[in-house]
Amino acid sequence: MTTLHPISKAGFLFNHIIATGGIGSGIFFSMNGNHDLGRNESRMATLLPYKDFCKQHIIMHYVSVLLGATVNGKFQSFPIGKVGNDDIGRNLIENIKAVGMDTGNVRIVDGYNTLFSVCFQYPDKSGGNITSENSASSRVLPEDISEFFQQFNLSGHEIILAAPEVPLQTRIKLLEYGRQRGSLNIASILSSEVGDFKNMHGFTMTDVLAVNMDEARSIARVMDASVVSDMIIERCIKTLKEINADISIIITDGANGSYCYTKNFLEFTPVLEVPVTATAGAGDAFLAGTIAGLCCGLPLNKGHSDDHFSATELESAVELGTLLSALAVTSPDTIHPDANTETLYRFAMKHKVKFGSNFSILFKKNYRNGSQSTR
Repeated sequence: MTTLHPISKAGFLFNHIIATGGIGSGIFFSMNGNHDLGRNESRMATLLPYKDFCKQHIIMHYVSVLLGATVNGKFQSFPIGKVGNDDIGRNLIENIKAVGMDTGNVRIVDGYNTLFSVCFQYPDKSGGNITSENSASSRVLPEDISEFFQQFNLSGHEIILAAPEVPLQTRIKLLEYGRQRGSLNIASILSSEVGDFKNMHGFTMTDVLAVNMDEARSIARVMDASVVSDMIIERCIKTLKEINADISIIITDGANGSYCYTKNFLEFTPVLEVPVTATAGAGDAFLAGTIAGLCCGLPLNKGHSDDHFSATELESAVELGTLLSALAVTSPDTIHPDANTETLYRFAMKHKVKFGSNFSILFKKNYRNGSQSTR
């Protein structure tokens, strides 16, 4: 399988990723009507034949596919998680193994079902999900993180990823190890976890925080729904900078684009406008593409904002994340089944996306679509 290439001859800037977070599946409902589901409302919906996966799985899948992860290879992926002793869990382990992840620390546990979500999507393509909290993923404990590192001896620069859907204490333990080891710590949190994450010093131990606008609102403590996005972003950044002056912050705002704050500079990246089939999993694809870009040696951002996507040549990891997210929303599944380096390149060429010189190196195999190639 063709994979992204590092921009340096020395190889990947980060040669492995260690993550924890949810591993599970779910079902999709297409809602009748665009209004929010009420507390006491019963509403008809269409059960869709889409495939749903959980956060760690989605992110690690894309990273592993784009970077060609293999056990003992040039790039390695180490998920830490648990699934139930059921067909769903066993199938998920096989899916994870099939894209090159090391599944030695994805355990099957008795007495708990595999993490399961019910996703709902409105006609305007927005939506949400309800996820089981009493699943096998709830049994991923801090001791599991410690056990992993007691046996782990791989050298080189690493990325730590702490994603939701496992207990917060477990993700904090992973970030603690990352801080001790000099890793690049990347985290995402749910809106309901903001206070506990802060009290457990999660923000202090995070190098790159990835949140959506609702989560940014919780961090900023803005309860007024009429407050505009610019004010939420400003207050979110101010709050986090008071806790961790060196933190980088990525805030996704759906179809409105994303914001990246790093080294005292706030940059806006528009979305690539494409026909949308489903938005579930788009934020996880965005983060996965950003992580893959960082591993290849791209800077987090490009240093200036564009009016539309690819108004200037692509140069940054966030733009790679934006490109992958745009491809992801063309699939009804939360993991696009055909997403890889070649399909991502052809997708970019179809939409006349302009690559900068380092960005082109990522796709240095001579793909052709009749109009453009990289060398």
